[in-house]
Amino acid sequence: MKIELSDVSAVKKIMTVEVPPEVVEKERESVVRGYAAKARIRGFRPGKAPLSMIRTRFAKELREDVRERVLTRAYAEAAKERGIHPITDPVLDEIHDEEGQPFRFKTTFEVLPKIELKNYKEIEVRERRVAVGDDDVRKMLEELQQSRTLLVVEEGRKAASSDVLVADIEGTPEDGEPFRRERLMIELGATDNLPAFNEQLEGLAAGEEKVFSVDYPQAYAAKELAGKTVAYKITVHEVKRREVPEIDDEFAKDLGEFDNLDALKTRIREDLEVRQRREIDAEVRQSLLQKLLTDHPLVLPEALVEQEIRQRLEELARNLVMQGIDLEKADLDWKDVREKQEGPARKSVHARLLLDAVARAEDLKVSDEDLDARIEHDALQLGQKPAELRRRMERSGGPETLINQLLREKSLDLIKSSANISIEE
Repeated sequence: MKIELSDVSAVKKIMTVEVPPEVVEKERESVVRGYAAKARIRGFRPGKAPLSMIRTRFAKELREDVRERVLTRAYAEAAKERGIHPITDPVLDEIHDEEGQPFRFKTTFEVLPKIELKNYKEIEVRERRVAVGDDDVRKMLEELQQSRTLLVVEEGRKAASSDVLVADIEGTPEDGEPFRRERLMIELGATDNLPAFNEQLEGLAAGEEKVFSVDYPQAYAAKELAGKTVAYKITVHEVKRREVPEIDDEFAKDLGEFDNLDALKTRIREDLEVRQRREIDAEVRQSLLQKLLTDHPLVLPEALVEQEIRQRLEELARNLVMQGIDLEKADLDWKDVREKQEGPARKSVHARLLLDAVARAEDLKVSDEDLDARIEHDALQLGQKPAELRRRMERSGGPETLINQLLREKSLDLIKSSANISIEE
């Protein structure tokens, strides 16, 4: 068998293979005998029809089967002989399979790039210092305060800024479809509302109605209202004021596990420091990964890039559907969305290839304990039982994807553990 291998790029190959006629003929005879054993031809018992008759009657089918078998076997043998590992199905560019002549075909396919690792240990990187200030603690206290704020119905109250109205709304845009919303909760003064809309609601009380119009600017986010005048009728059912708790010792005790406000502040500071350390660790890992990418430029297989883009678009579509968005009605330019995903997709593929190379170079392994621990962790995050998550994983092709992910994490752990990390002053 003759094999010619040429490079289109560092990851794209053309392979031409020529199989001797005698090998093809041997394969053809095997196929003919197989047909003869199964063929039912009038006047002959099964398996007793002359081979010449089989060749004539099933000429088209025989040629297709011989071609498929020779192609499959020769391609696999040629790839093994040349030590190449295609990552895509071969594209058959041309084929010559005349009877009595050498069987010749040419294929194009992609392979993984060759990676020569360098400079992935003792990388110099800087990290910011953990610094949680009094302002950070104060902001978190205010968030807790807002989360404990109650909305209290107050009879006879005139709506004021930050109050919440429960109201029916009827709107009629000029040259547009009327709409109605019942018992809608409207925060007076909310930045989502136009100032003119907020002004019209001030002073309203439960049981009152008001009719007014609002002019929406051309740049308004809701396109169905942008640049239009909308006539509104508002019927108020309730006016709720915000009852905001004082931040004091009683506030801390109400949270259930603190004796006083100082204890709550201490816990908040500790939690913020833990969160900040996680953020800093993620930043350091990203810096190390970027350094790895910069030092190891690669020609990427387009098949892997396309696969990554497709997965990202599918995930985006799933998230939109989970939010109740109708993809057919959504005003999305999928071509534009795809173009925006290409850069991140290329970076992701590049990173995966390099981290896989580090895992091979360092002979990293994923133990059964590693796999079990991650499944336990992921199941907890998803609110599922580990056994259920494992069954779902098996149905979708096994744990190979998760094992590869864990190997890449181990690679980055190794790179970080050997890095020279200094603190920014």
